[in-house]
Amino acid sequence: MSTASSIQLDQLIPAILAAHPQVRPVLDRYGLHGCGGRMGPHETLAFFARAHGVDPERLLRELESARGPADRPGPQVQSGPDYQPSPADTIYRRFFKAGIVAVLSAGAAWGALLLLRIAAAGSFTAVPLHQVNAHGHAQIFGWVGLFVMGFAFQAFPRFKHTSLWRPKLALLSFYLMIAGLVLRVVSEPLSTAPLFFALGLAGGILELSAVALFVTIILRTLQSSGKTMEAYDYYVVAALGWFALQACWDLALLYLTTTAASPSVLIERVAAYQPPLRDFQVLGFAGFMILGVAQRFLPGIYGLPKIPQRLALALLPPLAAGVLGHATFSILRWRLDQPAFSWAAYGFTWLFALAALLLTARFGLLRSCPEADRSFKFYRAALIWFYVSLTLMVLTPLFLAWSGQEFSHAYSGASRHAITVGFISLMILGVAAKVVPTLAGADPARLPALWLPFGLVNFGCALRVVFQILTDFSSRAFPVAGISGLLEVTGIAVWGVGLWRLMAAQPQSEPLDRQSQRPLMVTPDMRVGWLLRAAPETLAVFLDHQFLPLASPVLRNTLARSISIREACRLRGVDLWSLLDDLNQTLRGRTPSPCDPR
Repeated sequence: MSTASSIQLDQLIPAILAAHPQVRPVLDRYGLHGCGGRMGPHETLAFFARAHGVDPERLLRELESARGPADRPGPQVQSGPDYQPSPADTIYRRFFKAGIVAVLSAGAAWGALLLLRIAAAGSFTAVPLHQVNAHGHAQIFGWVGLFVMGFAFQAFPRFKHTSLWRPKLALLSFYLMIAGLVLRVVSEPLSTAPLFFALGLAGGILELSAVALFVTIILRTLQSSGKTMEAYDYYVVAALGWFALQACWDLALLYLTTTAASPSVLIERVAAYQPPLRDFQVLGFAGFMILGVAQRFLPGIYGLPKIPQRLALALLPPLAAGVLGHATFSILRWRLDQPAFSWAAYGFTWLFALAALLLTARFGLLRSCPEADRSFKFYRAALIWFYVSLTLMVLTPLFLAWSGQEFSHAYSGASRHAITVGFISLMILGVAAKVVPTLAGADPARLPALWLPFGLVNFGCALRVVFQILTDFSSRAFPVAGISGLLEVTGIAVWGVGLWRLMAAQPQSEPLDRQSQRPLMVTPDMRVGWLLRAAPETLAVFLDHQFLPLASPVLRNTLARSISIREACRLRGVDLWSLLDDLNQTLRGRTPSPCDPR
């Protein structure tokens, strides 16, 4: 009997694990555990090495060492039927699913309904402020926050080849966030009642506790890895700081707005303190997280150029100063009524925009993608929308001067929508559409290309941005802006249903060839009947190993369909690994060596 071939970089992970299950601990050490179920994701070893930041030659040496000189599979270490992912491996699912529920209820769906009411009335003040803020809160904490938390809990430990610190606390942060989100969103519009006022504050405290737990867990996870901090790590740490700051600021603003003694006091407090909150949430938390993760994610997943460490670190201070400076001078402008502070705030906006442009220009997203992928178009469109939003922000003084306004709700909202939906939401759609199939063990080549949700979200966002600005000049623009939200929600719903199904599906158990759908490798727990149907030529091997009852078509279509190769060998007293070797030789079109009849 000839020996199996050595492990190659162009081999699929499932095929490697099927032939050499004893090498699984090596791959698990570099982040495989929990990805793709028992057989791993449908990706090559070369892709795995690049995505997980492992030197390919070093990985090959470790795998060959684990494979052993005899080249015969050993014990099924976490690769057999008893393999189960740990809670830390699947925790992302509850965060992602909750994020989908949030955006399709109190988030984007409620926002679309509010926008229809605004369009019908022809005024942005037609909807109560507390309803608008509750919707915005659901978008930031429920949509963006939950997806960031789920992604971080799953991906960051693998970036550093370590384990998630205290997974039970991570699970607690989920329940705290969900409870706080529900209380907060439901109670804020009803906060004039003392009970709901108290419940809203309680919800904010629960959310703040969840954020504090999340930040602590991620920091301790990064620390436990013992790895040297890279440039993208500093962006992630900064994003965690913005996340904590905005949670505190949000709770304080909730108190200030729900205790305002009059409408004029409410407007004054919102004008002074809500724009800085949006800066901390959108540019600080979400912006820094995306800019940081992209530095690690895009080169690893798509082979795009790496951002020079010195450049990334040099741009971090001006980005942070841009957010903090704009927020600070915005407050001073409203509190002290000094127009000069407005120009200072705009100056910091320009500083942020310039630094962001210098950084993102090195991502390579506007070039052709080195590897075809259904998610890449989302990243590219997101970056374009990021540039659109930055352009709108830096042109704000010119627009106000041209339109003769001191402040434009329409223009400000349009620029903010371009970054929240166009940049942040499209990034979420793209990253989740890439990560979830990998974790589910699905073959990306067999998944839908997602052109429908991509087109709906982008078209809806374009209508919203353009026609919301036009409402400053014509009331006829309101109906068009009004329907934009329905397009965006429909697109997100189509995407969300597909993502939910992937998360709910069981990982593919058998490694299959993409074209023929034949098995790439025979595994111990493969059903005998399934293998005989997929590769009829293997019947001769079974008969040669004295599985003579399989000569009967009736038995092949009944009992053989429910029994695994491992179970069949145990019942017949046949050497499992000898049979597997001969079956795999036949599957490759070779003639197996004669075996001794039993």
